Amino acid sequence: MSEIYRVQVDPAATNNPHSYALQLAGGGHRVLEVGCSVGHVTEHLIAAGNTVVGVEIDPDAAAQASEWAETVHVLDLDIELLSAVESGRFDVILLGDVIEHLRDPIPVMRDLLTLLADDGRVIVSVPNVSHIDIRLMLLEGTWAYQHDGLLDRSHLRWFTNDSLRTLLGELGLTARRVERVRNGIGSSGLPVTPGLHSPDVISFVQADPEAFTYQFVVEAVRSAPGLVDALEPDGAPWTDVMAGRRALEAELDAARHEVSELQAHNEALQIEVDAWKHSRLARISAPLRSVWARVRSVRA
Repeated sequence: MSEIYRVQVDPAATNNPHSYALQLAGGGHRVLEVGCSVGHVTEHLIAAGNTVVGVEIDPDAAAQASEWAETVHVLDLDIELLSAVESGRFDVILLGDVIEHLRDPIPVMRDLLTLLADDGRVIVSVPNVSHIDIRLMLLEGTWAYQHDGLLDRSHLRWFTNDSLRTLLGELGLTARRVERVRNGIGSSGLPVTPGLHSPDVISFVQADPEAFTYQFVVEAVRSAPGLVDALEPDGAPWTDVMAGRRALEAELDAARHEVSELQAHNEALQIEVDAWKHSRLARISAPLRSVWARVRSVRA
């Protein structure tokens, strides 16, 4: 179990949740790393000049993380409060891919916040359940847990931009900075078949600015008057995007209707012309019209 989340961490990597978390944490701070696993992030926090206290549910993983951390508390946060065994004050509390594994994140995080310095920061990373692959998978009637990733089988909670913002708000926190790990359609490893879906369906989902957001990495601080919430979707809200699209579609439908009416009118005129050409009057007047045409050509 201790090896499940062992990964190679490159602090300079792009589009990566670990490097984003390390960049947000910075250096020279006292850090509480919740869910430190075997210490693959802890090592780099220490290298940046931080001191780290870890929290880990797996004793084997905690033993490995102890190589780097000042202390590693082994406990199940769904059962035990960290404040019962830890009384230090921390500049940064890091919860990397943690809160989606908790039965109820609110009481756990409220307890953790008692250990946060007044001007401290909370860094949280969570997967985005509204990623395009999950939406398409649901349209295909499938919900497939995986070994890891968006639908890690150990996840108990799922988050979107709005639900994460709501959670932070209930804790009296406001997102000050947000980094987004972005992965395109079909990139998640989930059993999704994009070719099964019409271009209109794909276009509809892609209209959401968060459709390709695979993971949110958020730096939050205690809420204060005038503090702008950074957990806003990139660009216009999806409702505005879809309202604009519906307006354009309505204009297109109206134009198609007008073209259809003009085609029907043209067909009616053609029928009248054909009827005239085959009428008795047209045959009788044909010689006269022929003479008149020659006269006009001579005058010209």
